Amino acid sequence: MPDTTRKTLRWLSSVEAALGGLLVALLFALMLLQAVQRYLPAGGWVWTGELARFSLVWLTFAMAGYLMANDGHVTLKLVDHVAKGALARLVGVFANVMVAIVCLNLAYEAFDLVVQPTVQTTPALGIPVNALYVVPLAGLLLTTLRSVIAVFQPPPGTAATHEKERTA
Repeated sequence: MPDTTRKTLRWLSSVEAALGGLLVALLFALMLLQAVQRYLPAGGWVWTGELARFSLVWLTFAMAGYLMANDGHVTLKLVDHVAKGALARLVGVFANVMVAIVCLNLAYEAFDLVVQPTVQTTPALGIPVNALYVVPLAGLLLTTLRSVIAVFQPPPGTAATHEKERTA
């Protein structure tokens, strides 16, 4: 892989990790604020719960590509222990192709939801509903990109990478 591509992917990973960290911090702050509101004499802010739920969903999609690139996504590692060599690599390629296909289809649907005109807004914050799908769309596109890259360059720590290192 060219050096500029590696640098770009590292930069992208840094941005994804920073966004994930910000979303986790936001989620924590909002949930803490909700807990504190229970003990205040005034009424609570409804928007904190709504934004916390959106943040959790955004966190899931925003971190999917990062986890894919670092082999941190949920997988069944049994294949890594049972299959060796070309079979392990073939299973990894098949899995990454399937993830790319599914994510690309979901990204298409998310794009459709983003571009559709809507008059609906969220109840508490008043955010247009189609704007809520921008983060999942970006996360799905990045996960698709990482899956396609993993077909040709397996993530570090996988059986395919170890096999590649042994034969080199």
